Amino acid sequence: MLLRTEHISKQFNGIYALNDINFELLPGEIHGLVGENGAGKSTLIKLLTGVYRLDEGEIYWEDRNVTIKNPVQSREIGINVIHQDRILIPAFNGVENAYLGMEYIVRGGKIDWKAMERNVAEKAESLGIDIDLKKTAAQLSPPQKTCLEIIRAMMQECKLLILDEPTASLTDKESEILFSIIHTLKERGTSILYVTHRMDEIFRLTDRITIFKNGTMVETVHTCDVTKELLVKKMTDQWSSQAIEHRQEFGEVMFEASGIQSKDGVVQEGNLRARSGEILGVFGLGGSGRTELLECIYGYRAMKEGQVSVGGATVAKPSPAKSLKHGMVLICEDRRGKAMIGNLSIKNNILLSSIDDYQRGGVLSEAKETADAQEKVDALQIKIAGLSQRAIELSGGNQQKVVFAKALMTKPRVFLCDEPTQAVDVKTRSEIHRLLRQKADEGSAVIYVSSDLKEILEVADTIQIMSRGRTTQQLRNEGLTSEQVLACCYDN
Repeated sequence: MLLRTEHISKQFNGIYALNDINFELLPGEIHGLVGENGAGKSTLIKLLTGVYRLDEGEIYWEDRNVTIKNPVQSREIGINVIHQDRILIPAFNGVENAYLGMEYIVRGGKIDWKAMERNVAEKAESLGIDIDLKKTAAQLSPPQKTCLEIIRAMMQECKLLILDEPTASLTDKESEILFSIIHTLKERGTSILYVTHRMDEIFRLTDRITIFKNGTMVETVHTCDVTKELLVKKMTDQWSSQAIEHRQEFGEVMFEASGIQSKDGVVQEGNLRARSGEILGVFGLGGSGRTELLECIYGYRAMKEGQVSVGGATVAKPSPAKSLKHGMVLICEDRRGKAMIGNLSIKNNILLSSIDDYQRGGVLSEAKETADAQEKVDALQIKIAGLSQRAIELSGGNQQKVVFAKALMTKPRVFLCDEPTQAVDVKTRSEIHRLLRQKADEGSAVIYVSSDLKEILEVADTIQIMSRGRTTQQLRNEGLTSEQVLACCYDN
């Protein structure tokens, strides 16, 4: 047995994040770990990698009892993790990032960069990874960053590689590259703990699956012995998803963007129009400029040319403040970096964009702040210990719900959603879909960007194709197939 835990538990503020977990992982297996946001998956990872200390129980590594006090000790025994939020230094090149946490090679009192580059290049080649090690992390694409993290993890002896939502920001084609690398690692005897909310990947890659629910371990099953429906049932308290109905009739034009060009040239010509009651999906292959187009519209990214209007009123020289004032809100892909402040309380995060509404004569109405924030928490069913809890302590799905709560406080007429269900569980994903459908039915317009084509087909009424920085065909989502949509992407 490579890894075994016996009755391990972890509490925060008197509440169990993990309770009495008995988990086993075999040498050379790909082991899936599934559960809703808040089920305890991230807590287990942090216990195994020394970020958290155990409150109760024992960890056995290769049948020896071990105490993992910190991440350095975790790496020394052969455990490495690639987190959902990539941990690279943007200004460092590939070699420097690959050697993070390792001693540099020194000869004659000087760093031997050539030897280090040779070591990293050899490791990359052995894994079938081809990236330019001279580029900085900031210059790499999302899949290249993932590959660089894998190279770094394998620079030292790695017996267990933990992958936490590794495909969250990857397209299907980019994910295939990662899957190939995972199979290479398995063939070499490396165990993989694969944590994801994407059920298709779990069934495609894993040998066994462990199910977590509400901080407890439900059971471990062989992948071949379970169906997707049964797995979801085991992790979600008999919850079942509800189909999102598409609309074919809409109200007046609520949002329009025309001739959008970004100063950096990524967006060359973006044209979007969404009507009241409509969910407009925006889909394109990696590098098509989907995210950058939304950032230009909202005012995060510098715009060279173009016009944006909400409800017929022009938003001159868009900025986040102007966008909010006109009733437009952005749910961005990077929730931790751009949408919330982790060390602030849940209450303060929810009120970030609407704090001015609670002051009279320079004095804040704390009672009304608390009441309104609690109302949003209750409406969105956000699992929290209290409004004063730090947002960073929540699970990914509950953090995303806080981001939506903040957005709803501004009473928007236009929702710009960039990967709004990234790395959330199936239940939260369905809740977000239904929330946006509700807001559209109430008269708002929703622009929905996702790299998951299946999700776009599930949620969008209309699909706008984007390719090479330009918007192209627009398709009505009536009996559309993924093949038809992809054909439009490749035709441009």
